[in-house]
Formats: sequence, C-alpha cells, structure tokens
Amino acid sequence: MNAARPTDMDKQGLVAAFERIARRLEDVLERERQDLRRNDHERFAEYARQKDLLHMDILRLSETFGPRWPHHQALRETMERLKASLDENARLLELHMKAAGEIAGYLEDTMRRMHSDGTYSRNAGRRKKGYGSW
Repeated sequence: MNAARPTDMDKQGLVAAFERIARRLEDVLERERQDLRRNDHERFAEYARQKDLLHMDILRLSETFGPRWPHHQALRETMERLKASLDENARLLELHMKAAGEIAGYLEDTMRRMHSDGTYSRNAGRRKKGYGSW
C-alpha cells in the first residue's frame, strides 16, 4: 500500500472505525455463545461468515493504520476485551467438540460391538434351530 500514513486526526477516525468493528464482532460472538449454551447450531455457518467478513475489515483497517497498530493506546482495551470474548467462544466451542468426539467414540464402540456379536453378519436374520423357532 503506497498511501501516506494517516495523520492524528485520521488515526482518531481509524480508532473509531475499529471500535465499531469490535462492537459488531462482540455482538456476533455473544449471539454465538448464546446459541452454544442452548445447543442451537442452526446459525453457525452464518456466524462464521460474519466473523470472516469482520476479520477482513480488521485486516484492511490495520493496513491503513500502519505498523503502530497493535501499540496504539486507544486500541489496547478494546483488543483485550475482544481477546477475552474470543477466548470464551473458543472454550465453549472446545466443549462442544469434545462432546461430539465422545459421542462419535461411543457410536463407534457400539457399532464395533454390534459387528462382533454377529448383528451385521450374513446370517444375522436366520434363527438357530431349537431357539425360538415356530
């Protein structure tokens, strides 16, 4: 990017723009957390799309802001708040992934046991002589 670096006045506008993006991201994260707690997965694709778009907005803004972006005092508190919000979402998502893994493991074990006890064998539907024959 060959544009001149922003002036202090421009930086105030960039900080305000970052605050707006941060509030939108926090809103998306909060809605995602609420759905995670309710075990409602219908909108996860939409949340992922919104977070991707907001991530792109932050990247564009950081390019405009320049190399002092992460060190600008006005942004520090907002970034810390966002990090805490992202960490909480990551924690909840990790719990859901762990639960899904446990369920998948249970299903796999059940299928193995069913297979090993002959349930899915070629003769599974045939009855043994003398055992419940009509």
